[in-house]
Amino acid sequence: MIIGVAIDLITSNFIFFNFSIGAFFAICADLLGANTLIQIFAFLAVGIVSLIFSFKYLRKKFKNIPKTYPYESQYIGRTIEIKNDIGKTGQVFFEGVYWTVKSDVPLKSGDNAVITGISGNKLIVKRLEE
Repeated sequence: MIIGVAIDLITSNFIFFNFSIGAFFAICADLLGANTLIQIFAFLAVGIVSLIFSFKYLRKKFKNIPKTYPYESQYIGRTIEIKNDIGKTGQVFFEGVYWTVKSDVPLKSGDNAVITGISGNKLIVKRLEE
């Protein structure tokens, strides 16, 4: 139980903490004279139920996980020159990387497009009207 709490304090994953609560209940069951099977059941049941109810809250509370992509703010609003004709999806070479792009309308070679967002590993672009 103590080792589980220590691991979570170091790593901030909060998975072992929930099973540390289960270990506490298993220890209590042992002190009450319960057999080994009941202790294992108490450990697993309390640990899993604790994990289900607390994981989302603890992760949000103690870990500051950004909800945006790391480069999203850097790329949004930038202009891409389309080198090859593409349909509503295609590939472009941008910032030294081949990106898959998604567009509402087909883009032709020579068009300019502006990045409006990122969805997974795809750039969402819109044709730049001249």
